[in-house]
Amino acid sequence: MKLSPPFCAAVMCCTLSLLLPRAASSQDFSSLDKDLSALESLIQDTLENSGEQQKQLDDLRKNLIESGILIGNYESIITERENLLRDLQERLAEMSETYRKQSALSARYERSSRFWRTFTLIAVPAAALLSGGIVFALK
Repeated sequence: MKLSPPFCAAVMCCTLSLLLPRAASSQDFSSLDKDLSALESLIQDTLENSGEQQKQLDDLRKNLIESGILIGNYESIITERENLLRDLQERLAEMSETYRKQSALSARYERSSRFWRTFTLIAVPAAALLSGGIVFALK
């Protein structure tokens, strides 16, 4: 924060207006000189503090800009990861559907396989007995 020249002049005028009656009444110019030196020192310290505060404000502004950039980067990373999660959910849903279909096919195959196994165990010996009986009967 910079102090404007009119402000500095106003501060000096106020200080001088406070010091002049005292100096005029006591005619003590050495104390007036000390007061002016103290005022000068105070103004110099104020200006230095203002410079330091301005530097701190600039540093803070720079840090805020960098933080904004980092936040923007994090937001883009989060958005990218959300998209990846959506893709993974879609793939998982597709894989789940495929597994469900394969399970249904496997169960159907198991029933069919059981039927043909039972049929084969019964039909082959029955056919052999039947054809043997027919051949025996024809002889």
